[in-house]
Order: sequence, then C-alpha cells, then structure tokens
Amino acid sequence: MLADIITIGDEILIGQIVDTNSAWIAQRLNESGIKVRQITSVSDEKQHILNALQDAHEQSEVIIITGGLGPTSDDITKPTLSEYFGSKLTENESVLNDLLAFVKARGIKLSERNRKQAEVPECCTVIRNPVGTAPAMWFEKDSRIYISLPGVPFEMIEIMEQSIIPKLVEVTHGRSKIIIHKNVLTHGISESHLAVMLADWERQFPTNLKLAYLPQPGIIRLRLTIEGKNEAQLREILEFELHILKRILPDAIFGEDEDSMEGVVGRLLLEKDATLSVAESCTGGNISHLITLVSGSSKYYKGSVVAYSNETKYELLKVNIDTLINYGAVSKQTAAEMAKGVKILCKTDYAIAITGIAGPDGGSEEKPVGTTWIAVATPDKIISQKFHFGDNRELNIMRASVAALNLLRLQLI
Repeated sequence: MLADIITIGDEILIGQIVDTNSAWIAQRLNESGIKVRQITSVSDEKQHILNALQDAHEQSEVIIITGGLGPTSDDITKPTLSEYFGSKLTENESVLNDLLAFVKARGIKLSERNRKQAEVPECCTVIRNPVGTAPAMWFEKDSRIYISLPGVPFEMIEIMEQSIIPKLVEVTHGRSKIIIHKNVLTHGISESHLAVMLADWERQFPTNLKLAYLPQPGIIRLRLTIEGKNEAQLREILEFELHILKRILPDAIFGEDEDSMEGVVGRLLLEKDATLSVAESCTGGNISHLITLVSGSSKYYKGSVVAYSNETKYELLKVNIDTLINYGAVSKQTAAEMAKGVKILCKTDYAIAITGIAGPDGGSEEKPVGTTWIAVATPDKIISQKFHFGDNRELNIMRASVAALNLLRLQLI
C-alpha cells in the first residue's frame, strides 16, 4: 500500500521552518506497513493544493495532508478540500463544543475568527484534537483515504498516535505489507569502498530485501529494508543477512539502529567499570560534548582539558617543551603526551587526546589542512593514529570527534 504526504505552507517553501512533520509521519506509516511514495510541499494557493491532491490520488491509496487549518486568512486547506470533494463547509457541533471548552479552560472568549475553525466539509469524518483547536478530518473517495491534519507538530503527533494510526491499521488490514528496517552503523570505510566490499553479498539478496547507504560525517549507516506478510520469516532472513554482514565488516560495525558512537563507548566503559578523560585541541571540546550527550555519562567521564594553545598543552597537560619545538603541536609525540597528561591529571583509566589542523588555513606542505593525530591512553599503553580529513573546518571537527571515540572503542572491545 502506498501513501503520499502533502505539507501545505509558504513558510516551508521559503525555508522559514523545516518540515519535520513529513519525516515523522513517514516513519510511523512505514512502521504500520504503508510505504510513502512521495512527499510534496505546496504553497498556500488553492490550485497548487488541488494539483497535488489529484496527483496523489492517481498514485497512492492513502493521502495525508498537514497544515493550513488555522483561523487566519492564509489557512485555505478546508475550503480547498471542500471544493475538491464537492462538499460545503458547515459548523460542526462537536468541534464547536471542543473549541468552547478549550478557550474556557484558558479564561478567554471565543472570537468569531476562531469559531470558523468549527466549520468542516460536510463529507468528512471529524477526528477530534485533544491538544488544540483545529480538528483532523478523514475523507474517502474512489477507494482512497485522505487525512487532513493540523500543521502544529505536537498536535499532529497526538492525533496520529491516538486516532489516525490505529484507524489506518484497522481499515488497511490485509492490504498492507509488513515493512522492517534494520540499521547498521559503520565507521572507518568510505561509502565507495563499502559498496565494493558488499557487492557480492548484496547480489545474493532475496528480491524483497534492499540495502541503502546513508552517509553522515564519520559514519555510514547501512539500512536493510525487507517487506512481506510473515513477520517471523522476515526477521529470520534479516538475522541471517546481518550475521553475514558482521563477518564481512568485523571491525567497522560499531552499532545498530538508534546507537551512537558516544553511547556505545559509554556502555563499554560501564561494562569495564572504567573512567575516561579527554584532551582536545582542534576539536575545541566537541568530543566532550558528544560524551556528555549520553545520560549517565557522569558514571565514567571525569572531565577534559581544551588545550588549544601550546602554553596550555605545556602548563596543564605537561607536554614536554622539547616535544612541541621538535615535532610540533600536530604530531604523534604531542598527542601521546597529551593523552598521558590528561589521564594523570584526571586520574582516569582511559584518555583520548586529539590535535590537528581543522582549517581552512594553517596547513603546510608537510602538514596540510585536515591532518590530525589522535592518541588513546589505556591502563597499560598509549596508541596513536594519524588521520587526513578534508579542508572543511566544521566537517573536520565532526569527523575527528567520531574517529577519536572509535579509536577508544577499538581498545575497549
């Protein structure tokens, strides 16, 4: 079963707001066995909306619309839907009662403009809005289901969760497939190299299984999607293929689904009852930021030193002045001494240190922009590794942070 999502509002098209509604709706529809064919954003203009509705009608069985249900003059979704379905707007008593209760609870009067929100197309089934003033509306036409929702995200989510999803599952039972997504998180291998490594594996997939590559700075997410009618059988196929994938990429895979690199590292530290400190130069505290995004990180994370200058490296982390003079701040030797210094300073079991040239300037022929040294101090050794990232400062910081955490992860597994 296919669905289209149509978001209405000039504010989306001019970039004033980001359309988070579509992403949330698409995920929930997939979980309910309904595939999203297309997501369309249209302006607050009648003909544009009518064209989008007609296109969706020709391609999909479920059409979900968000936005344009407010009380202002630019909210034209309801009259446009009335025209599309050959109906007329009429005041709905249950919606009016909800509106009256809503404004009374807030100690205000219902204005005539707000009262207009009680008007809905006669042909729709009203879905009450428990957290706002604009109701959702359910239409059926030519075996198609149309659902119009408020554009306010928390209102849309509440109505979808409480009313729309359960009703959709009920009415589409037997017509929709089971869709299961499995995400595998990798680090350290480029997308093109992964594609070559996984080509033979992908070629032997059953026809109902697909692989997608979803890159982000420092991480490539491999998404496996399988469809069918028998959930147990689908999960058995996924588990079998995951077993093969883990044999192909034994060190590159660090997590699954909602895992994060910092979360995985945190779990490994907890399992070892070990503590961590960080010394950062080129990342400016970003590694520490990622670590403390994880709830409960205080159980293993002791603190950090952002040693941006050579003076701070020398004075706080006790990096030898001769090391800085002879090898430079961006070097294997300096990174190793930074890791040792912060480990001693914070009295931790493990430490990460990073120093590099984030860019866009500051590089040289010997050490171009993106050159980064990362060191990890363990209870019995210090390991260091050199990386070459790009020339984009922000991306370099993100990639370097993930690489540093991954280097620690490899020492913890």
